[in-house]
Amino acid sequence: MNRVQNALVVAAAWIAGGAWATWAGAAEAVKVQVDPGVKLRQIAPEFIGFGYETSAVAQTNYFSPANSSLVQLYRNLGPHGLIRIGGNVSDHTRYEPDGVSTPHTEREVTVINRARLADLAGFARATGWRVMWGLNLGTGSPEAAAQEAVAVAQALGDRLQSFEIGNEVDLQGAYQFKFANFESYYSNYLAFKATIRTAWPAAVFSGPDVAGNLAWLRAFAQHARPEVELLTYHYYRTGAQTAGATIENLLRPDEGWRDRLGGLESVSRESGVPFRINEINSFYGGGKAGVSDTFGSALWCLNNMFVLATFGCDGVNMETDVNQLGFISHYSPVVHDAAMSCQARPEYYGMLAFALAGRGDLIQCHRDQAEFNLNVYATRDGHGSVWITAINEEVARDAALEVAMPSGYSKAQVFRMTAPSVTSTNKVSLAGAEVTPDGRWTPGMPEPVPVEAGTANVAAPHASAVLLHLQN
Repeated sequence: MNRVQNALVVAAAWIAGGAWATWAGAAEAVKVQVDPGVKLRQIAPEFIGFGYETSAVAQTNYFSPANSSLVQLYRNLGPHGLIRIGGNVSDHTRYEPDGVSTPHTEREVTVINRARLADLAGFARATGWRVMWGLNLGTGSPEAAAQEAVAVAQALGDRLQSFEIGNEVDLQGAYQFKFANFESYYSNYLAFKATIRTAWPAAVFSGPDVAGNLAWLRAFAQHARPEVELLTYHYYRTGAQTAGATIENLLRPDEGWRDRLGGLESVSRESGVPFRINEINSFYGGGKAGVSDTFGSALWCLNNMFVLATFGCDGVNMETDVNQLGFISHYSPVVHDAAMSCQARPEYYGMLAFALAGRGDLIQCHRDQAEFNLNVYATRDGHGSVWITAINEEVARDAALEVAMPSGYSKAQVFRMTAPSVTSTNKVSLAGAEVTPDGRWTPGMPEPVPVEAGTANVAAPHASAVLLHLQN
């Protein structure tokens, strides 16, 4: 039995025996208070999403209603979500209605045909999710983009959320494409948009799909806001080949990211256009083996999704599958074999935990012990239940949560997200259950939590997450 599991078993036994104080004495007490009457944000119905390079669509039998394991992995996360198709490969993609669909890296040309779009549409309908589609601004033409947009719109129908024109447009100068500043980019954007609208008048757009230049996003919001669905932005903690690509750094708070989120929130509020982080994961360049594919990534993912919700973000698209370099990224929440059967990696469990506890309204939540790397969030779902999510990102410090029960709530139970260690690449579980090879997840029975004198006492061991469910 690993240390986390042992701590949970011992804590449960001591609590059942009325000796909570004994276990709490070996951990660090953290007091938690929530106020269900103070709503901070509403979490968007399509908050959860995946992001893909366009080459993923060119794969045969991947995005297909017949790919039952992938369909099930999506359904586990809820009936609504957003699939973003784009990335670097979108600027090296050509649509050929009856051509041979061919996935390639960014160094070659990926071909998408009518049949693969029909498969994607069938997959989207099977899951209930919608699609954001990126068009080729880098090496394409307005006419080719319009032809592709019409084909995508006709195939997807009401499953199409919006189009984007270009990918990481603030880096285009470095790629020696068509432009090196916002003005030249925006003139190209307008030319593409006008041609697309002529061919498909109902086309809806999002953007500018920047890698990190907040000034470009602000300028885009000021110019395009009357007709833009979402403002879009990317985030990675650092590069996979840098010294900072460690579990310790991944789990450490990123204050610079919070500052940028404050800027994004400000631009969104001023323009009246929601913002979305439509490409995000641990380390760019495909992630780092032994870090991006470990349980640490699940803790990071769950916490970062709540951080984004706190800043009023419309949602996230966790980058996954084959990257622009041609291999399945180490950070991918979902991987597939040659037969396209898909399986969950640790990071998927972070998304799954958010799907369980991150619905409805984000409500006010406070805790003490500010120096402890323990993040606590609270939500109220559509049934009036309160969920308190505590993510202990400390790798060696256990916490003893003392949760003050809010007025009107008397029952408490807990689900846990655990693994043998923070570096585990398998044996991850949520609510006592692992995702099966066919993509199914059936949560076990919740752990009952005794409430004494208006306080629920819950163990939150190091490198684990606690999902506390409060009911009337």
